[in-house]
Amino acid sequence: MTPQLSVIIPVRNGADFIERAIASATSIPAAPIEIVVIDDGLTDGTASLLQRLGAQDERLVVLRRNDDHGAAAARNAGIRSARGKLVCFLDADDILHSAAIARRLAWHEAHPETVLSFANYETLLPDGTVEPRFAAYWPRFEKFLAKREGMIDLGPDAFDLLFGENPVCTTGVIARRAALLAVHGFVRDLRQAEDWDLWIRLARCGGVAYSTSTEALHTARAGSLSTDIDERTQYIVKVVSRHIKFAFRHHPSSALAALCAVKIARAEQARFADNNIAALVNYIFGFIINPSTPLARHVIRSVAVLLGFRSAGPATFEQRARLVSTRASFANAIICEPSQTSCRKGVSG
Repeated sequence: MTPQLSVIIPVRNGADFIERAIASATSIPAAPIEIVVIDDGLTDGTASLLQRLGAQDERLVVLRRNDDHGAAAARNAGIRSARGKLVCFLDADDILHSAAIARRLAWHEAHPETVLSFANYETLLPDGTVEPRFAAYWPRFEKFLAKREGMIDLGPDAFDLLFGENPVCTTGVIARRAALLAVHGFVRDLRQAEDWDLWIRLARCGGVAYSTSTEALHTARAGSLSTDIDERTQYIVKVVSRHIKFAFRHHPSSALAALCAVKIARAEQARFADNNIAALVNYIFGFIINPSTPLARHVIRSVAVLLGFRSAGPATFEQRARLVSTRASFANAIICEPSQTSCRKGVSG
């Protein structure tokens, strides 16, 4: 039977967690599926584990790659080999909430114009706590949702919402394979933020929908690329530069929001490096580009730090991870106080 859905899981040395991810995918009800696991350079016991799991479930397909490694290349290989008309992305250390995913599949069947859908998710942080990452808590996205629940079509606002902020978690994304192939999948020159870049390009070629239900658990692991604020900022800037002209022509408010997010990223870089003057300058420029009450508070806080009225606050790894967790655009910094050990309920790649 031809699968309706292909779940794509790139993995490199994931013997400790890949079985859990696969189990969450195989339990998706009411849909013929296949699970495509891409061996992205395994050197541990994952290969033998996959061989055993494949012998137990014929829906599991393992692609072995000897070169051209990296998440973008691995996912692109999965897209090319997938047989389902819909593709769901799943990181090897994450899990899907299968019943909720099945409900979103029904949406795609009823709305063939939708090329991309995403949903709320939870994040397991390095300190062992689980926090909700509600996309509705992104300021611009929250305003658009206006407290609506269920499946929501973003309509003509899709590009504006996804470029101005990045509320999308790659795990749990469902996309039409034909659309992914049409836009050439993930770009290869971005080591980070390549997922955000793809969502933006898909938003330019078809419909985008969002589910308010929590449909995945994402793991933020110590040492992951996504928690390196310096490198992540570099790639955020690259993505913004690639789409900024289109944004200014067609969605100027999203262009201002994206430029503001870059300034916030620069400010957070400076703060973690104890360069409070640079942090203040970038916060001020961010406020000038896209004024908001939370940004005004950051400016006031930075001035207080420079004048010695308050400390900058510690920058432990756990706090860094909470500020720049995977798939979180740097607009997250708007709603997080750097001295806190956690953000308000949701944060965002």
